[in-house]
Amino acid sequence: GIAHDFNNILTTIIGYSELLLDGLDATTSPHKHAARIRHAADRAAALTRQLLAYGRRQVLVPEVLDVNAAITSMADMLHRLIGEHIDLQLELASDLGGVKVDRSGLEQVIMNLSLNARDALGEGGRLTLRTENVELDTAYCASRTELAPGGYVEIVATDNGQGMDAATKARIFEPFFTTKEVGRGTGLGLSTVYGIVRQSGGHIEVTSSPARGASFRVLLPRYGAAPQIVAPPAVWPVGAPRALTVLVVEDDADVRELVDRYLASSGYAVLLAAHAAQALECARERSIDLLITDLVMPRMGGGVLARRLREAQPFVRVLYMSGYPDDPRGSRVPRVPNSRFLQKPFTQHDLAREVSALFEA
Repeated sequence: GIAHDFNNILTTIIGYSELLLDGLDATTSPHKHAARIRHAADRAAALTRQLLAYGRRQVLVPEVLDVNAAITSMADMLHRLIGEHIDLQLELASDLGGVKVDRSGLEQVIMNLSLNARDALGEGGRLTLRTENVELDTAYCASRTELAPGGYVEIVATDNGQGMDAATKARIFEPFFTTKEVGRGTGLGLSTVYGIVRQSGGHIEVTSSPARGASFRVLLPRYGAAPQIVAPPAVWPVGAPRALTVLVVEDDADVRELVDRYLASSGYAVLLAAHAAQALECARERSIDLLITDLVMPRMGGGVLARRLREAQPFVRVLYMSGYPDDPRGSRVPRVPNSRFLQKPFTQHDLAREVSALFEA
């Protein structure tokens, strides 16, 4: 519940600071102040994601992905993050299979392992990211109860840094455990990796000793051949034959008004509802092209609302949004055609990407 409320607040802070930045001259002090607000909100959002990921309560939307493509697309960013004093080497298997994981979760695993290596390497060294198809037998899985024998994709991050002793290695995935001085990290990087990997049905282990570097091995279940990743363009749909009507259902007034601003400024006809009953009343009078609804709301959640609306308007597209990591009523992101999921907090760019993907589907 705290995560849900906090993510609603962050959505509002990020959204309105974004609108301020768009309307201010970049050379002025107000623009710089708004940029600092946005940066602080992004840090708060990242911290929330890390906490939820460690507790395995992050909302994940798994899809079959190509790990090699994910690493390759992040290579430039990783070079900047770890610095020119570290040699980044990629050893990617040419026949790598696919994995069924959340895209942002996979990217977070790769980034956090790279940042951990950077800290261990100090003034310089080498980080190698390697991928490979592996087959796990019964003997290997016997002591790793979360794994079943079969095919896996292996991601290994190896550095030649300072390494760690047995006592440090035993606590490396604990939340808030860190060997850094105060003010240099939260101790959540590797615990976040652990949470995402385990929530994705995988396994992570580390091999290390003092002055001999460290090697982190991630195993994720293999799902056939790796697909090609084709990201939808993050732009609002254009050239529609008529004005598109969007029904926004959100019980948080600030988030509701923010989404209205985003959509109305792009030419959509927007209808607003504070709850599901009000939304269904709106839909009786108007044809709806897109329903954007919070998943967790009083009396009737977004999943039930979407089903009810589709009984009357079968072709309506649906974008679910939520900042709630785990609905106590047991609902999950509904898997229905022409629907997508947007995690709070989100930016105008994030919303545009998801809406664009729905209208291109």
